[in-house]
Amino acid sequence: MRCQGTIGILLGLAAPACLAADLDVDGRWYTPDRESIVEIRDCGDGTPCGTVAWVDGDHGGMIADTHNRDHDLRGRPMVGVTLLHGFEREAEGWQAGRIYNPEDGRFYRARIRLLSDNALAVSGCLGPICKKLIWERADQEISTNASSGEVRSEDVASL
Repeated sequence: MRCQGTIGILLGLAAPACLAADLDVDGRWYTPDRESIVEIRDCGDGTPCGTVAWVDGDHGGMIADTHNRDHDLRGRPMVGVTLLHGFEREAEGWQAGRIYNPEDGRFYRARIRLLSDNALAVSGCLGPICKKLIWERADQEISTNASSGEVRSEDVASL
């Protein structure tokens, strides 16, 4: 749903409803290697934030933030780390955001765009060079065994 009614928006009457309706990228998304799931939700200001919700440590997923440039954050668990934030709405998605790459501990300019109900384009840029990855929607919630912290395989949706 697109925001309509310039006068209402200018007066601030329709802005909260428009912001909530336009967050089209929310949900849980597999990264391309399927070794982690990022949950995208409203940051609280109508823009998307993406946080690591699950990591498959048994199959190569990074369970700790070992390359963070901030030595105080190095080694923290990846689950709960915010990877995406700071976006602005554009005609066909979200731009001017930031993405954290835990593989090198750096932040990059980012843009995200919903391609379909099950595909999200995530681009990270350094200068004029961008790399686009396609994330797939994770259909079901991931649950852990409270006593062991293990993820049950039947809880991870097969796409």
